[in-house]
Amino acid sequence: MKQSNIIATALAVASSAFALPAAAANAPQPHVRGTISTVSPTALTVTTATGSVDVPVDAKTKVAGVVPASASEIRPGTFIGTANVPGPGAARALEVVVFPKAMAGTGEGDYPWDLPAGNQHPKMTNGTVAGGNRSMMTNGTVGGSGGHSMMTNATVSNVSGGGQKTVKLSYKGGTKTVAIPANAPIVRIVPGSKSLLTAGAHVVVFPGAGKAPAPFVIVGEKGVVPPM
Repeated sequence: MKQSNIIATALAVASSAFALPAAAANAPQPHVRGTISTVSPTALTVTTATGSVDVPVDAKTKVAGVVPASASEIRPGTFIGTANVPGPGAARALEVVVFPKAMAGTGEGDYPWDLPAGNQHPKMTNGTVAGGNRSMMTNGTVGGSGGHSMMTNATVSNVSGGGQKTVKLSYKGGTKTVAIPANAPIVRIVPGSKSLLTAGAHVVVFPGAGKAPAPFVIVGEKGVVPPM
């Protein structure tokens, strides 16, 4: 199966809230980032940077929340995901997601992502990222260049302190050193339900292929804007 993104990999875990669909791993469309304006049993209307996008959903659409976390939670043995920009010496983290133990291994690897290098949500037009900044999923370590960000999901093996935290991440097939700036958003994945899908909620939607319902939605809780 193709390598997945940070949370949309199928997991064999006890909690149904974390049983994420395998279909999301192969979603060819870019993520839809924005604020929910309307909700129905069959669709979400999401206000993005360039207008409204209607995203089909159904009873199989899974939901998880993200809540604020802190750099102190990034310790040796912790499994994290981080969108980052390659650079000399160490990549620069745009954001960090801390995974619960039940989700360790989710999306493991190093592959292109669709978050712009400036950590601003990409401009969307009818669900498509403007400027061709598309994500790619692979089964191995993928080199990146230009303004594309990379998503690195791995277990922390070493941490240095100071205002900027530097971590050495180990994942199947390689390692990567990532510098986490003091102002980088850090969040934690938590179980969620469709009750989180309300008008005004900030979301990142993993669309299905074509017009298929979205397999997965991340919702910010406690005012959090999902940074991934």
